Amino acid sequence: MKKYLLVLIVCVMILSCFFGKTLVMASEEENSSSRERYYTEIRIEKGDTLWSIARTYNKNSGMEIREYIHILKEINRLSSDEIEAGNCLTIVYFPDTVSGK
Repeated sequence: MKKYLLVLIVCVMILSCFFGKTLVMASEEENSSSRERYYTEIRIEKGDTLWSIARTYNKNSGMEIREYIHILKEINRLSSDEIEAGNCLTIVYFPDTVSGK
């Protein structure tokens, strides 16, 4: 009898951890996706850096500049921070309003 009770307690603990983590993750996804993302392509001008582009387009995102630069690098498949004038860069930007409000 004690063996079954112990197994039951362990199962309840495992399920609680799983469902608790799932609920937390769902809440985080809801918060992070509360802003609409829009994408456009820009031509890189002489003197542009990922940092300067991020300062311009990161407004209203709720992200730090470093996070935004990381996203830019992922979207454009950049392995370094180097960008060249004349090339195009896909950027993400966020409108002033929050979706659903």
